[in-house]
Amino acid sequence: MSTTFFCNLSVPILVGEDRYKYIPVVGVFRSIPFEQIDEWVMHPDGKPRSDRELAAEVLVEIRVPPEMSGSAAARAFDVADILQLDRAAAIVVSTYLAALPRV
Repeated sequence: MSTTFFCNLSVPILVGEDRYKYIPVVGVFRSIPFEQIDEWVMHPDGKPRSDRELAAEVLVEIRVPPEMSGSAAARAFDVADILQLDRAAAIVVSTYLAALPRV
């Protein structure tokens, strides 16, 4: 049975040509057993998986934090919006690995 956990993070969104703004969001992540991390980050042939590929597998939902609900920056984002930027995918994966429950 898959469980989820929540984590606050700031992700970049494109606001202009080569201009980004970081916004706070709450990521809802699918948990995987900590002992399976080594296999999860690699393809069966031993090559590393991309951040975008990894993030798409574990990021279930993006939520706007309650304190941002009245803000113009609080428009609805979905996982695909966030993962369009490589730097956002890298932030998602590193946050996920740091916050993943070790139990």
